[in-house]
Amino acid sequence: MSIQDLDPRWDNKTLEYNLEKHNWPEFWLGVAKEKFPDIESLETVHKTLTTEQISELGSYLQKRTGDNDFIERVDAYYTEYVPELIDQDDWMLQRFFTIRVVIPNQAKKGRLLAFHQGIWVGNGLGLRTIWTPFTKCYGNNSMQIMGWEESDDLTKRCYDEKMSYDELQGECAKHCFPVTLDPGQAHLFQQHHIHGNFNNDTDITRWSMDGRVLPVGGHYGRKLPGGYFRFIGEKDDTRAVDNTKKWISYAGWNSKFSSPIPLPMQRNVINQYCDKYGIKISDYQFENEYVNWFPGLEKYISGYNVDGIVCCSIYSLPDDPFRRRTLLQLAIDNNVELHFANELCSLRTQEDLEHIQRVFKFVNENTPPNETLGYV
Repeated sequence: MSIQDLDPRWDNKTLEYNLEKHNWPEFWLGVAKEKFPDIESLETVHKTLTTEQISELGSYLQKRTGDNDFIERVDAYYTEYVPELIDQDDWMLQRFFTIRVVIPNQAKKGRLLAFHQGIWVGNGLGLRTIWTPFTKCYGNNSMQIMGWEESDDLTKRCYDEKMSYDELQGECAKHCFPVTLDPGQAHLFQQHHIHGNFNNDTDITRWSMDGRVLPVGGHYGRKLPGGYFRFIGEKDDTRAVDNTKKWISYAGWNSKFSSPIPLPMQRNVINQYCDKYGIKISDYQFENEYVNWFPGLEKYISGYNVDGIVCCSIYSLPDDPFRRRTLLQLAIDNNVELHFANELCSLRTQEDLEHIQRVFKFVNENTPPNETLGYV
């Protein structure tokens, strides 16, 4: 069985997890009380908060998925169950989880999630999703989902008939079913399963979080390893940045990743990273196009009298693995820090180099899902 195929372990299966050990309802209620102390239950927030306040609360919870206390908890949660559900010996986890809130009658008061499948929003077929609600899920307050075969048949019809948006949503509504779960249960599915929401006609606000797993060898679509995905235990690089050093930014078009990205867009990503970490750029450099051996980057590392270089991404480095490692080692040997904005990481030590090498083990041909599934 290819890792891109349906895995029966992820075909709309329920995960029974240890609620005492991984008490997500209790954890997220505690986080919610940080924002609105008078909240008694996440299921009834619509009775005490305005729609605008609930939106604020959702954004607050979403932001907390980047904090170390959440990262440590979710790493422990996934580490306990994922190895039993995949055959690969290495895997990565979504860096920032998605928090979702569905209030009663949200079609009029909030966002109604349209029916879709992961491959339509940039996910590759190798990804696996664990959908973990922290309130009771049933009926129309829950996620609605279709089986693998039904999803495949409807997707083929969608392409063959060139369905309109409303036609597709109507067909999905005919074939989906609600995911029924209690706290202590999660739902497992893959990127080919069509899913979405109906209008919540219950008196319960549903809260959930979802995170995707990338086993090594899996196609990842547009969700790049190292950026969208991280390793277990990996956190933001909190090592101090020396602003007395001379820093430059570096951009170019000579890798598969960077070739279609305009220079201003690359620099915008770099500038956001520099603002976050207080890095002051003294010069903006770039690589001449069509020189895939990166002579400019080599010069900036070894003979440009700089202490640090900020790049858009590790994927801005050479595609050739030998040349890539040579330049990374050169930076270490010359005591020049390399920072990579998209992956929120830096190169200062041999351990950092091995981390980047490990990320590239997940990079593959990554055939587009519509080609793999025969939709073109």
